[in-house]
Amino acid sequence: MKKTSLPVGMHDKLFKRARVMYEIERDISDLLIKEGFNRIETPTLEHFEVFADEVLPEHYHLFDKKGNLLSLRPDITSQIGRVIASTRVEPPIKFSYSGKVFKDNEELRGLLNEHTQAGIEIVGYEAEDALKDALLSANNALQVSGLKDYKFEFSHAHILQTIFACQQLPDHAKEELAVLIQGKNITGLNEFTFRYPSEFDALIRELPFLFGESTKVLQKVRRLSQNPGILQALSDLENMLEDLYGILSEVTLDLAQIAAMPYYTGIMFKVFGDKIPDAFVSGGRYDKLFERFGAKELTAFGWALDIDSVYQAIHDQILF
Repeated sequence: MKKTSLPVGMHDKLFKRARVMYEIERDISDLLIKEGFNRIETPTLEHFEVFADEVLPEHYHLFDKKGNLLSLRPDITSQIGRVIASTRVEPPIKFSYSGKVFKDNEELRGLLNEHTQAGIEIVGYEAEDALKDALLSANNALQVSGLKDYKFEFSHAHILQTIFACQQLPDHAKEELAVLIQGKNITGLNEFTFRYPSEFDALIRELPFLFGESTKVLQKVRRLSQNPGILQALSDLENMLEDLYGILSEVTLDLAQIAAMPYYTGIMFKVFGDKIPDAFVSGGRYDKLFERFGAKELTAFGWALDIDSVYQAIHDQILF
């Protein structure tokens, strides 16, 4: 008997879902091309080293005929770094893309392991202009997708990176702290500061509460830490919010936001709505990515929009 069941996390998309997701991907892709982004398509299979320095269990791997270990791409941004380093593409340049990405989630969580993404990468431009361009293009993409109610949530990679770097924690303690921060574990974070005391104790204990309206959050953090790196990150966020005042409809901060990708180096953002818990969009600044591939450091901003999540949010309002 032929096997008819699908691998865990894989799903057939039929009729309404297939059509609507195709239209969202098409409309966003057309919009980005009109806004001056150069369309790029990268391969679904790459050498595993493109995405990570070691084999990660959440990635899908297979061997080619020569025994080389390959990965189904878990993201497309890493591939952009490889393109910049290995081709004659010269920055500054703006890319847009769409396609499938694959990442294995825990079986019992019921999450998709195959997603359709659309996104952009802005490489080699002046930082403030690139950030504004990235955020405006993300907002435009969400509007053309049919989403109506959503909010941007910002953070800064340097805040948590500074805490981790200055404490000189052993690897197991860093992993523990990351889990506690991600879970907003109030009791666990308090206990952690007693076992690993540092200048950041007050800040670490307050991380679960450092979200919400931007002015209040920034004021609270300034009372908790005078570390120069953290204060500079707060200034970056404050300047960005002033520059974007009146452009984005609803904006909040969450300074306990763990970077979705290890290569983020500055301002990060996600976009959420009321109907589903997952972010529609995640993105940020990642200047250090290109050095992994032997290229020079370049200013870079990008975002990826999860078309599956957008569909989940809007499918009830679509007649088919």
